[in-house]
Amino acid sequence: MQFRVLGAVEARVGGRAVDLGPARRRCVLAALLLEANHVVPVEQLLDRVWDGDSARRGTLYSHVSRLRSALAAAEDVELTRRSGGYLLTVDPMNVDLHKFRHLIGAAHRATDPGQAAAHYRTALGLWRGEAFAGLDTHWISRMRTSLDLERRAAELDWNDLMLSQGRHADVLTGIAARSAEHPLDERLAGQLMLALHQAGRRPEALQVYQDTRTALVDELGLEPGPELQDLHHRILAGGVAARVRRAEPIPAPRQLPAGISHFTGRDRHMAELRTRVERSRSGDAPAVAAIAGTAGVGKTALAVHFGHEVADRFPDGQLYLDLRGNGTAPPVTAVEALGHMLRGLGRPPDQMPTDVQELAATYRSHLAGRHVLVVLDNARTAEQVGPLLPGAPGCLVVVTSRTILSTLDNADHIHLDVLSEQEALSLLATLVGRDRTDADPDAASAVVRMCARLPLAIRLAGARLAARPRWSVATLAALLADEERRLEELAVGDRAVRTGFEVSHRALLTSADPVDREAARAFRLLGALDWVDMSVPVACALLDADPHRAQSALERLVDDQLLESAAPGRYHTHDLLRLYARELAQQDSEHDRADALERVLRCYVDAAERANLLVNPMSRHRPRGRGFRLRGRFPLSTPADAGAWAATEHDNLVGALGRAFDAAGDAPALAVRLSAALNRPFDILGRWQGFVTVRGQAAETAHRLGDWTGAAFAWQDVAWTQVRLGRADDAIATTKRALDVWREVGDRRSEQACLNILGYAFRQLGRHTEAVEALERAHGICQDIGHRYGEAATLNHLGLVHKHLRRFDDAVACHTRALALNEELDDRSGQAVALANLGWTHHRAGASEDAVECFRRSLAPAREAGDRYQEAETLWGLGDAHHALGNLDEARAYWNGSVTILGDIGAIDDEQAGLLRRLPVPDTPAIILDNT
Repeated sequence: MQFRVLGAVEARVGGRAVDLGPARRRCVLAALLLEANHVVPVEQLLDRVWDGDSARRGTLYSHVSRLRSALAAAEDVELTRRSGGYLLTVDPMNVDLHKFRHLIGAAHRATDPGQAAAHYRTALGLWRGEAFAGLDTHWISRMRTSLDLERRAAELDWNDLMLSQGRHADVLTGIAARSAEHPLDERLAGQLMLALHQAGRRPEALQVYQDTRTALVDELGLEPGPELQDLHHRILAGGVAARVRRAEPIPAPRQLPAGISHFTGRDRHMAELRTRVERSRSGDAPAVAAIAGTAGVGKTALAVHFGHEVADRFPDGQLYLDLRGNGTAPPVTAVEALGHMLRGLGRPPDQMPTDVQELAATYRSHLAGRHVLVVLDNARTAEQVGPLLPGAPGCLVVVTSRTILSTLDNADHIHLDVLSEQEALSLLATLVGRDRTDADPDAASAVVRMCARLPLAIRLAGARLAARPRWSVATLAALLADEERRLEELAVGDRAVRTGFEVSHRALLTSADPVDREAARAFRLLGALDWVDMSVPVACALLDADPHRAQSALERLVDDQLLESAAPGRYHTHDLLRLYARELAQQDSEHDRADALERVLRCYVDAAERANLLVNPMSRHRPRGRGFRLRGRFPLSTPADAGAWAATEHDNLVGALGRAFDAAGDAPALAVRLSAALNRPFDILGRWQGFVTVRGQAAETAHRLGDWTGAAFAWQDVAWTQVRLGRADDAIATTKRALDVWREVGDRRSEQACLNILGYAFRQLGRHTEAVEALERAHGICQDIGHRYGEAATLNHLGLVHKHLRRFDDAVACHTRALALNEELDDRSGQAVALANLGWTHHRAGASEDAVECFRRSLAPAREAGDRYQEAETLWGLGDAHHALGNLDEARAYWNGSVTILGDIGAIDDEQAGLLRRLPVPDTPAIILDNT
């Protein structure tokens, strides 16, 4: 079956026309034919045929069904439904448009003039009028214009070939007709002048020049270009005939570098790029895809791999140019770039304009009507790319850059991030052999993680292993584990991960723009922290700058791909860039690094002490004096704000504390103060495991500084967290260290807090008599000093002991009194605890309906206080109580909700969570201490 679109849309079998039905159905066929052997999404068909009217989806299905019936007689054609669209399978040489493009490409490549002429003649003979005659949609109109440009370009090339052979008689009539239609086309005017001159009609040839010059001056205010002027002078001199030569056929450029071996992943990005091929055919402007990403992320590899995949869709060639936007060599200038491109398109060097605007115009003229893929690698700015964009549809430009070229016209932006873990492991296995990675999957995972899943880093690591067949993957993992040496290890020959980072940082550091230089300083100072996710207030402290300046610097780092911003006001990067920032920080003096760290700690202390008071108004850790002079502050006004802040900043706070305890100056004392204020915010989040270590370091630091009360507070917090983690024996020993200090200094409030912890720990160990003794002593102290907050906590703990001893009435009395005290104090977290404890007591006593009511009432205050652990415990209690009542579906829903929260806060791991979800009646997780 033969298909024709270069005229009316037709299908023929054995010379007989096939009935294709109404105009819209022929539009559907035309849209499928232009993308023959490629899936055309339904949305694109709706856009092409009905200008995007989704209500026509049913009509489209009907037209496709009838087309399938009309084409059924042909064995070499198949119209099938594929995921998301339709595929028309057909021999491209049976479609006149694809055959036309194939023949024009063959003519360009032909070395024999006669063969080239035959290809041109056959190709142009396929046209029967304007493309898609009789059809009219916005897409059809755009494609008709684009195809007319292709036809005109082919005709001009055919004319040149005929004139070079002295065969002016074959083309003179056609050239004259076309020239009348396009009086401003200088190339066509030149061809007409040459054809008339060869025909012995010199005066007419000179008159064509005068007419063309008049039209250009009147319409555009421009003189004819140098080529047309030169031809005019030669005709005047009578020397044209001697200089006429057949233009040698210019092979279509194939400039793409070799594709990278073992290209892995990037399926989503490849799919995005493929959609740009269609846009290059149907849009009213050239299609541009701008790939941005950090150094080593594989931008060039993606662009080149894509280029090779779609090369056959661009029969007029593929151009490639490294713009040197990131490197030690100067960036490529517009004149250099345009000269390179024009030479690739066959422009003789002696016919190259010298003015950049003329070069750009000539470049656009060469691309008009052609289908060329242009890959511009390593662009620095949008201004560097602008002159290299085609002027008309038909071409696709793929740009790679470390910066986001936000001002680039008509560009679709594609952000390239590091590989997914599975893609990274697959790449490593491909490089070193799957047998080696399968032999030690944990080591392989460690390697790709320490390579930050950055493709360049993985390739360099893989190259080292591939060159050392006796090394195991674990050997390399051990080398990379040393953070001080990791960037050194990720280097092979003259390739190194660090090099790309250095180039980006140096470009900012040496820039004339003060924002760039501030960004370079910000990146360097980040190395003074063990940070995970940077915020604007912390950046203000780090840079000692106001919020506007600080955020401008961070956003500049995002533009240069040294940082990423997943949410407004939050900034992060991968581990290798973090290590590079740490290296840069060593260029600053120890004094400057210490000052930066202290500014950040003051910012965090200010926020932590405010957050602590919001979630624990009775706290003894309160802001001191007039506070710090800060350039930026975290906005905290409610308990919910405080909980969200602690959760978001958790990893940054732990990292900053780790740096601060061993630092010089005021940092250790600030760290002790900061960790004290974080005790309650972290406690209600259930972030216990890491906090034991942090507060333990705080205790050692305070002890070293001679701050005995600071050490005692830290020991007390550590003990409470150890109780939370079920480490009762450790908690008893730690509490006694704090208790000795409080008794020595006479701090009875802190003494009762320690007795409370002892009572809790003794209860965990089943030492109930000792638990009651400690708690009753604590209760007596609270009553003596009027400490109602402490009394409520003590009664809650004492009630738990009574519950375990099955003294349910005593337990209810304790928890009821604790609830009343917490309500008087407006302590929402305390209310949640008391209500949950009442729920557990009723449940153990067999009154499960009363338990459900108490647990239900406990949920709201727990959530308001942001106490996620308490929320998880309450949900578990609801599950147990509903199970006792026979409400199995409700029980399972509440248990699953509890497991989700426990997993989120790190109280249980994924394996434990999975086990708890699978058990018909799950055991209570050991971490929920009040129910053990």
